[in-house]
Formats: sequence, structure tokens, C-alpha cells
Amino acid sequence: MAMTRFEKLFVNRERKAKRNIEIVRPRLEQLDLDNLHNVLELGCGIGSVSAFLFDSYQMNVIGIDFDSAQIDIARRKYPENDRLRFKIEDASKLSFDDGSFDLVLSQNVFHHIHAWNEAVQEVSRVLRQGGYFIWLDLVFPRLVKTIFQPLVRNYGLYTFDDIEIEFEKSGFKQHFTERLAHGPFPHYQVVLQKCEI
Repeated sequence: MAMTRFEKLFVNRERKAKRNIEIVRPRLEQLDLDNLHNVLELGCGIGSVSAFLFDSYQMNVIGIDFDSAQIDIARRKYPENDRLRFKIEDASKLSFDDGSFDLVLSQNVFHHIHAWNEAVQEVSRVLRQGGYFIWLDLVFPRLVKTIFQPLVRNYGLYTFDDIEIEFEKSGFKQHFTERLAHGPFPHYQVVLQKCEI
């Protein structure tokens, strides 16, 4: 789902980009970086984290976003080359081949995806066996989900239990989980590895 103009004012700030990089860097340092070459960033926005992965780790990165205006900004801000590209994609219906990526990264994206469970399945499909998925997002209390689910058509509503169950069904094993204090709803950062189902 494309974000509102108000949401873009918040997420497109340079300070927000630096914060996203600060959050993801320690998780990357926990992984075997020598075996992480091809990376997909879901909901890349204006491309700051994708460009960071390309610049700092020499990774081949594809940043995707559903919002074409965000992709236009990313392409202007960070010129594409053979190792850094930006595409308009729906995270619940990815166009990439099975096992195409060593790492998939998603920061604050899944609550924008109504079919968030399909997005988890797609991440599993495009990740190679043993590949990693870094997921950071907010979760909702069960009461909030129950009340608002019938009313919400464009957002994903899930509890932490819901997302954990979907991760497990899609063949992911959790390596790291941290609950972050952030606003009225808790945020979680989870590092997962794709295993045999």
C-alpha cells in the first residue's frame, strides 16, 4: 500500500534513515557476512538502507517498494548500477525466482501490507536455504486486532504470536528476538534463518 503524504514526511527524513541503519547494523554484524551477497530490501522507501548495504558491505542489493513515488526518489538520490537497483513490487507477490537472495530485510513494512502472511511466504520462497530474514515492525495487542480487523482493508493487523506462527509455518528459525519500546504498540526486531520445512 502506498503511504500517505503525512507518513512520507516522517519516514523520508534523513534522521529516520540514520536510525534505520543504526538498528540494522548490529544485526548484520551477528551474521556470516562473507556469505551474504544478494540482498532484497522490502519497503526500501527512498533507498537509504539499500544504498548503505551496497556502500558499506559491497552487497548486490535490490530495494523494492509498492509506492512508485518512493522508488523515483530512491533512483534520483542513489543512482542505480549493476549492484544497486530499485523496483516497484508488491511484497506479497514478488517477481523474483526461488532462492534468489541470501538476505531479506524489512523494517516497518509489514503493517502496511494487508496480506502480510503472503509476504512472509514470499520472503521464504525467494530466500535461499540457510538465508536470513531481518524483520523489524510493530505488533498489535489481540484486542486491537479483534476490534479493528473488520474495518481495516489496507493495513496488516497481527499480534506477535500471529507473526511467529507464520514465520514457523514458512520454514524460519528465530536466531534473535528483541522487543523495542516504541510508541503505543511494541516493536520487535527478529533475525530468522530459512531452514528445511
